[in-house]
Amino acid sequence: MNKIIERKERLSSADRRSQIINTALGLFAKKGLSGTRTKEIANEAGISETLIFQHFKTKEDLYRAALKELFDTHPLMPEVEGLMAKKDDSGVFSTLALHLIKHNREDPRIMRLAIFSALEGRHTANLFSHREEIEPPLPQLLSDYIQKRINEGAFNRVNARIAGQLFVETVFMYIADQETSITGSSLSFSDEETVETLVSIFLNGLKS
Repeated sequence: MNKIIERKERLSSADRRSQIINTALGLFAKKGLSGTRTKEIANEAGISETLIFQHFKTKEDLYRAALKELFDTHPLMPEVEGLMAKKDDSGVFSTLALHLIKHNREDPRIMRLAIFSALEGRHTANLFSHREEIEPPLPQLLSDYIQKRINEGAFNRVNARIAGQLFVETVFMYIADQETSITGSSLSFSDEETVETLVSIFLNGLKS
């Protein structure tokens, strides 16, 4: 009889929810949202599928909770808020870029989920990118800062939204290229030197 036998240990509601989220995160990172079935998550966690829906109304709700868990583990705002307040332009861009690189190395699920969100179409991409309840999406965070500096006369008048988006996309491309060598042999320079060069080029363009 192919019936799920739930684990004997009794977990609190909060612990069970956390277990489901962490199990789902691993599968979402391997198969994406569309490729992961709630039955698989239940099997992996050793629980019934019904129990998942006692904690989450839909698979999309579970996906949102999984993203929140993942990004709460890698918070960015505490690192950049002080630099933004000081108007340390180089520090803001460098810290943001190195944060993305460092935390992707520590937890490759971030990049995997980002790639799947792009491949699976607009619905999943929107779920991944609209995470305001966690913290502002990185392009928005950077675009707002760029616009503020434009208004203060520190940066040239450019489209801040495009500038913020392109900077973040460039960093993600670097991360992906280091992992897969899309454009050829990976750079042999340190992340710090690479980011310093990128930020210098970017800021020179904004300030020239």
